[in-house]
Order: sequence, then structure tokens, then C-alpha cells
Amino acid sequence: MNAKSNPDSRWWVETSVKRPKSPTSQGSNASAPVGARFYAVANGYNQEQAKEHLTDNNLRLARQADPPPGDWAYVALTDERSRDRILSRLRREFTMPKQARGVIIDHGRLARLLICGPQLEDWMIDVRLASEASIDVYVWGTLYRERLFKRSRDALRQAQQWVQSLLAHPPSRDDAIRGAVL
Repeated sequence: MNAKSNPDSRWWVETSVKRPKSPTSQGSNASAPVGARFYAVANGYNQEQAKEHLTDNNLRLARQADPPPGDWAYVALTDERSRDRILSRLRREFTMPKQARGVIIDHGRLARLLICGPQLEDWMIDVRLASEASIDVYVWGTLYRERLFKRSRDALRQAQQWVQSLLAHPPSRDDAIRGAVL
């Protein structure tokens, strides 16, 4: 018998191919327990409470950093640090108005900016700068608006405009509709 006719001598031939199991033997219910376990994680999840915790965490970070009016404070949340040139560039690209206060939150591979009103509790803009940038706007501790951006530069530009608008037209605690501001 020559080498060509003997499949055992041809290392590139897969001889241990298993037949796929028939769909009737497994059925579509086989994946249900996995899916059920996945959704069970979110069972009882209170989204409103999660939003409050996030807002409280941002406010806690801003209070801890205690940025001076018109300037930035820096908080590192991990041992890994962002490059100094990136942090310097953020400070240059986002001009902090004299009435606002800002915190650069360093997550190592990700930087976030918290821009707050004259009083930290009034309003806060959380700018997340990553491959897909986002902005969350909180007014009086309530998530008011969120928006995604393809480029960080666009997110920074929009955040700058919203800061100027919030400073020019500060939201009143009694004002239920704040749509004119942003």
C-alpha cells in the first residue's frame, strides 16, 4: 500500500472528525438553563438604585478631590497610571471656566473627566474618554442626559458647550423641566 492511499500516513487529514449531534437530540431547550442563569443575575436589579450609587460615587470622588474653582484635581483609582502627556492634553483641550470645577479620574487605560458646577451638588458632567466616548449629565443628583460619541474630541467639544450652557443658565432645584439647558 502506498502512502497516498493510507490516510494514517497523511498528517494533514483529520481522521477524528465527529459528526454533529442532531438538533432533535439536544433540542433548543438545552441552552435555556445557561440563558436562565445569565438573566438570573439581573433578577431583582434596581436600575434606579444603581444610578443613585453611580451619582453618589461621582459626588464622593469630587468631594474627596475638592477641586478649586476654575481648575482641575486629579484622582487615580488604580495603580496603573495614564501617560502624563495624555493628562496634559486633556487639561489643554478642555478649558475649565472660572466658575466650574473639574476632576480628572485616572483608571489607568481610561480617563474620565468630572466637571462640576460652582457647588458640586448642582450639576455634574461625566465625560468618559475611551474608544467610544460618552457623556452623562447629572442635575441635582439625577441622571438627566447621556450621549455616545465616536471620537473623544467630539465628546470634549460637546461637554464644553454644555458646561457653558449650565453656567449661563443654572438649573433651579424647583425647575422640573430642564430641556432648555441642554
